[in-house]
Amino acid sequence: MSWEPYAALPDSTVTGTLLQWEGVGDANHAPRTILAWLPPSYAAQPDRRYPVVYLHDGQNVFDAATSYNISEWGADETLTELAAEGLEAIAIAIPNANEQRYHEYSPVRHPGFPPEVAGGGGGDDYLAFLIDTVKPLADEHLRTLPDAAHTTLLGSSMGGLISLHALLTRPKVFGSAGVMSPAFWACAGEAFERVRNSPGVAGKIWLDIGGKEGTDHPEQEQAYWDDAHAMRDLLLEKGMGERLRFQADPEGIHRETAWKVRLPGALRFLLSGG
Repeated sequence: MSWEPYAALPDSTVTGTLLQWEGVGDANHAPRTILAWLPPSYAAQPDRRYPVVYLHDGQNVFDAATSYNISEWGADETLTELAAEGLEAIAIAIPNANEQRYHEYSPVRHPGFPPEVAGGGGGDDYLAFLIDTVKPLADEHLRTLPDAAHTTLLGSSMGGLISLHALLTRPKVFGSAGVMSPAFWACAGEAFERVRNSPGVAGKIWLDIGGKEGTDHPEQEQAYWDDAHAMRDLLLEKGMGERLRFQADPEGIHRETAWKVRLPGALRFLLSGG
């Protein structure tokens, strides 16, 4: 197996290269197709290495045709835009496992699931899959900067939760996290307890939230908003200061269309050297 060209829909605004690696899995994770976006200068500068951003829910990252929400993040368009500003990175999109999504992205088991159902608690196994299987593929076959300072995880909702969990528990691997529209309510306060018990939080965090996140869970709309602001305050108490960037959009919804709007600012912050 190897990285092969990906037949994405043509888009005149994208100048990078999109590749795919099929059948990537391990003992705990079904095989899936990993996508990699290479920046415009990649082919012309063969000695150059690049920072990497790993994105969850990979079906929705580059192509609306593969999205399960009929919309996409537009990450390739955003990365092309940032490349024109001189900020280039490789982007790796890891698809979720469909009905196993909550299980993979949740660090703790939800008490509402019956014992025979994989209802959360697979988050650490999922991070092991990223660290032991996906990241080595990228680092071996692509010209990455593999150290933590140049490795970012980014996701939304449950993907935001597992990104924060990775930064808190694997700071030697991941140096920054994009935590967009996090569903803190879904994990019974695990993230807050972990941050409170941490002597400090390394790296950089982009944290954002919308005021209308109730598209899928209207009963949790206020919890999305309140929890994100509470996490902002807690992270500031832990001394993050300028290493934390927080954005709240009162009109923001729980959809790729909202995350697409906020993605450029998130990547500028997380990928910049400052």
